[in-house]
Amino acid sequence: MNFKGKMREKSGITLITLAVTIIILLILAGITIATITSDNGIIKNANDAKEQTEIAEEKEIVDRATIQAMGNNKRGNLVQDELQEQLDKITDSGKTEVSDNGEEFEIVFVDSNRYYNVDKDGNIIEEGKVVIDKSPGDITKDENGNNIEEGQPYEIWCIEDLVAFSNMVNGNGIILENGKAVEINKATNFAYKTIELKRNLDFKSKHSYTDSERTDFGDINGNEEDENTLMNEMTTGTGFMPIGIRNAFSGQFNDFSGEFNGNQKKIENLYINFENDTEIDSVYKMGRAIGLFARGNQNMTVIKNLEISGKMIGKGLIGGIIGERAKTIENCINNADITGFNMVGGIAGYNIGEINNCENHGKITITGKVFAYGGAGGIVGNTGDQGIINKCLNTGILVGNITGGIIGVAPDNCVINNCINKGKCSSGICDLSSSSTVIIMNCYNLGECQNSGIFGNLEGSDNNNNNTLNIYNSYNLGKTSKAGIINIIGSVARTMIVNIENVYNSGECTSAIINSILSQQKAKITIKNVYYNSDFSQKAGAIEEGIQGLKTNEIKNNDSFVNILNNNRKENQDWKKWIIGKDGYPTFE
Repeated sequence: MNFKGKMREKSGITLITLAVTIIILLILAGITIATITSDNGIIKNANDAKEQTEIAEEKEIVDRATIQAMGNNKRGNLVQDELQEQLDKITDSGKTEVSDNGEEFEIVFVDSNRYYNVDKDGNIIEEGKVVIDKSPGDITKDENGNNIEEGQPYEIWCIEDLVAFSNMVNGNGIILENGKAVEINKATNFAYKTIELKRNLDFKSKHSYTDSERTDFGDINGNEEDENTLMNEMTTGTGFMPIGIRNAFSGQFNDFSGEFNGNQKKIENLYINFENDTEIDSVYKMGRAIGLFARGNQNMTVIKNLEISGKMIGKGLIGGIIGERAKTIENCINNADITGFNMVGGIAGYNIGEINNCENHGKITITGKVFAYGGAGGIVGNTGDQGIINKCLNTGILVGNITGGIIGVAPDNCVINNCINKGKCSSGICDLSSSSTVIIMNCYNLGECQNSGIFGNLEGSDNNNNNTLNIYNSYNLGKTSKAGIINIIGSVARTMIVNIENVYNSGECTSAIINSILSQQKAKITIKNVYYNSDFSQKAGAIEEGIQGLKTNEIKNNDSFVNILNNNRKENQDWKKWIIGKDGYPTFE
């Protein structure tokens, strides 16, 4: 090869090398840019680290201010003025704003727009970012004022949005369009639509409103002489207007028929007071259904991933999440105290569909003195035909007549599965059933009960009904004033069919595990593998077979007893497996 050929060859190799080098450099540059700018990139990580540092510094400021404020108080109490004074000393005046909602303080850092909720003992219980909604009162727009795209969920960013949403479902009141008040008179049920709660809202915090002093929504709370400022409307008088409440003038039901996704967020200090409601429901002879939602569609309504607190008062059909009727309620928590005449529940007053993975920690009070249409329950006051309650927990106290830790009254067929009661009530799981088939499975009670640890009274409405009660794979450890498992098997029915299988009672009770059977001729009772603690309770006198007494040491911390329960359980029926619990008693895996 001559010199020129060699040069051309070298030139070709050089160009190829250069091209490869450029490609490699571009790849490396892309990787570098991605490393710097991606969601997990250096810039974002640096910003996140800076934000976390700022949050830590703000928390330290809050801690120092609360300690000093409480130290300066003669009784060690935390008060708003003293807390603000100490914050001003640390950060300079105007850098923070303190507000008191009655139960806790909210401290906002003006420059960062972050807030910290502090309880009366000075503990930080919540933190977050103050959001300024650019289109309050219009759920068809996001927080930046942009239109929600077709098929995407509507968004709730502030109290104004929640009020507008309620007015839209109820077909009455004000919404805001481009910042201007628009009166509506047509209901929207939101069928097949989704509404999402985008952040925590507190009715007593001005930072949950875009403008807590606005008056353009008019009179909502039934008091036209209180200047109609929005926060005042929401926290006095009748308070928030329940979503889907029956129209007081036309009597028309305005059901919410869509899906409400709480996104694991909270609605706090919700206040509804319909104690003096003069609109009487024609069917139940009580006031209108109330709750955050008043009424839904039993075939369509879904409410999920929501936690609420506050206070509700009404005449009947009252639930923390919904007054009556929903297809599905799941992953919801009620901390509100609720009072009503009848059909009162922590989650629902009356419901036909499914309630899954829900909890009640609020106090539930029923003021009705006699059985009418339903009682009070930690989860639901009254469950309709084919109702399903699954994986629910009650810790709240229930006060009044006919109260069940999970269900007050089951007048129709229902299933209660994987539920726990720890609250004080009449009966641990369900207090009363009539004209129905009730299945209680994989449930247990730890609360103190007046009637029974698991089930109260099995009654009938007339002599033509057959009532069936099945209690499977369950137990009671709560102290009861009467029975350990069932209080009364009644006589007003054609037959009373009772099946109890793989159940034990080790709760202290003054009576037998079955207190009374009013009609031996009508009652058909089958008992298999039922055990009671003979140190605390008695065998049901009228029943000999299927019940065995054991001492405490034969039940507690005893692998042999756990093995007996597991050998008798029916896996094909989803009976849960038994293990020894932390307290030594058999519980579920």
